[in-house]
Amino acid sequence: MSKAGKVELFTADGSSRGFYSSLNRLNELTGKEWVYWSKSVINKQYPPNMQHRLRSQHGGQKPPDLCADLIKVFTKEGALVLDPLAGVGGTLLGAALCRRNAVGIELDSRYIEIYEEVCRLEELNAQRFICGNSRQVLPQLAADGVVFDFILTDVPYWRMDKAEKSKGRYKKAGEVSKENRKSRLSPFEQVSYQSKAEWLSDLKGVFSKAVPLLKTDGYLAVFIGDMYNQGRYHFLSADLACMLEDIGLTLKANIVWYDVSKSLHVYGYQYQYIPSMIHQNILVLRKEGA
Repeated sequence: MSKAGKVELFTADGSSRGFYSSLNRLNELTGKEWVYWSKSVINKQYPPNMQHRLRSQHGGQKPPDLCADLIKVFTKEGALVLDPLAGVGGTLLGAALCRRNAVGIELDSRYIEIYEEVCRLEELNAQRFICGNSRQVLPQLAADGVVFDFILTDVPYWRMDKAEKSKGRYKKAGEVSKENRKSRLSPFEQVSYQSKAEWLSDLKGVFSKAVPLLKTDGYLAVFIGDMYNQGRYHFLSADLACMLEDIGLTLKANIVWYDVSKSLHVYGYQYQYIPSMIHQNILVLRKEGA
């Protein structure tokens, strides 16, 4: 069934997705789907699939299905997506799941090998995954005239690779006590930042070379978690948003991803309030036309 300028779309099981308008310039969502994905909080549960255990060798990997959902919001089928800090390739896997093309850049060849193994096991065609420093690779892509429809990435955290998950020692019932736990997140380029200014400066070096490759009116979405460290809450998402606006993007939204799979720990019990960080921010920015 169709209406003027609209066509009803259906899922594989025959359920109605709602009506898609031919006037939709951004994506291929129906009106009903657009309403759902315009929510400022994502609380959808994503399964630990796509060789999750293998991909978890990278501490900051994101669910490929979540990446696919975000890619579907900001692109049409066949679009080209960039991840300049690709890690273990969640963005690339997400692009393959929704019939988009993608280019990833990653310094550590181990994670590219894991990605390729995941593709082999999942019977997916591997996307283009470049081993190298984004600051050097991105200008080469620009020289080749490559233009991307969307940028989706997950940035490394300032000091998160050094941060303790808990203070002192901890134990489970029936076990001996153990030393405090460290994050599994890898340091960005094996650099230990002494300040947030250094962290932001390094990220600015990447994004200032990525944004020129983004088409006019294209969107950039970036995962960034705030952190509690050394007795203080650090609003890293706000710091990153300001830096990205400084290089010419316009902040459009902060989507909160409520990660229902996160384990809760008893932080600060009986002496002070310390939050359990069970969400991440997804900053959405746009490269506005003149």
